[in-house]
Amino acid sequence: MVETVRSGPTMAVVARMAGVSVPTVSKVVNGRGGVAAATRDRVTEALRQVGYLRAPSTPADPRGSGRLVDVVLHGLRSTYAASVLGGIEAAARETGLDIVVAASEAELRRRESPSGGWLDHLIDRGTGGVLLVLVETTAAQHEWLTHFGIPCVIVDPITSPPDGVPTVAASNEKGAYAATRHLLELGHRRIAHIGGSPPKLCARARLAGYRSALADAGIDVQPEYVLDGNFHEDEARTAMEKLLSLAEPPTAVFAASDLMAVGAGQAIRAHGLQVGKDLSVVGFDDVTEARVTVPALTTVRQPLIEMGRTGLELLARRMRGEEVTGHLELPTELVIRESTAPPPR
Repeated sequence: MVETVRSGPTMAVVARMAGVSVPTVSKVVNGRGGVAAATRDRVTEALRQVGYLRAPSTPADPRGSGRLVDVVLHGLRSTYAASVLGGIEAAARETGLDIVVAASEAELRRRESPSGGWLDHLIDRGTGGVLLVLVETTAAQHEWLTHFGIPCVIVDPITSPPDGVPTVAASNEKGAYAATRHLLELGHRRIAHIGGSPPKLCARARLAGYRSALADAGIDVQPEYVLDGNFHEDEARTAMEKLLSLAEPPTAVFAASDLMAVGAGQAIRAHGLQVGKDLSVVGFDDVTEARVTVPALTTVRQPLIEMGRTGLELLARRMRGEEVTGHLELPTELVIRESTAPPPR
């Protein structure tokens, strides 16, 4: 009789059947790379034999309702996540889908633990589709989803997705251009940029928008004015400290997120200066922190609720068998508040 235990022993059983190590089985189960195609096929067949994996339910599948969607976010505690989830929930009600929400933990994905990946749970639940929000994925994971016929849509992709995977994001470059242009129109010429992690698509797009606005105004980008805040408040505060220590510090800063703008503001105040009077600051996102900080933050509003709604609607269409591909950008909006003003005389 074939063993079908779902916990640790199953990995060992599958490893013996396929003639591989337990870590290799874990890689296949969690969609990681580093496994040869023939080995992956052998492990997958063994997984099927022991009942570890089963095909996802579909609308035509009598074993399942075909209504279940897994929503995987980078984290669940931020205002960003709450806003995107609000749109997802609204669309789920309208489309009649049920959602399971989980946070993707990068550290767990990197471990070799058999229970270390979110992919492990999708097949087990009979998931009909996956909506990824600001989650970094690998080619092997997308191959895994394709192998088991699970449609996927990505909201706010971190890296370039594989061909055929639909994506939804804000118009990051245009929003950054508008933010920088606003500072130029106020009379600023020494404008710094505290960016996100450079490999991320949104960070690169916002940096491009900043550069384009300066170029159109005939202003050369000063390398010392472009620093990485890695989308973290503390790192942005450190970056602002470096900018303020320059022989000729900037009179304005465009930060690639509201949280980084808050960190920049903390450094400005620590130097005895006033945001919006001595130095202007613009953020990006328009999360709650932008509205409650003092002074209220001028920022670029991302349509976060609409991004979540649109992502789930596209996924529902894919689950119905419709052909949905390409990248969809939703418009941003510049929201002017008290943190920006003409440069001091």
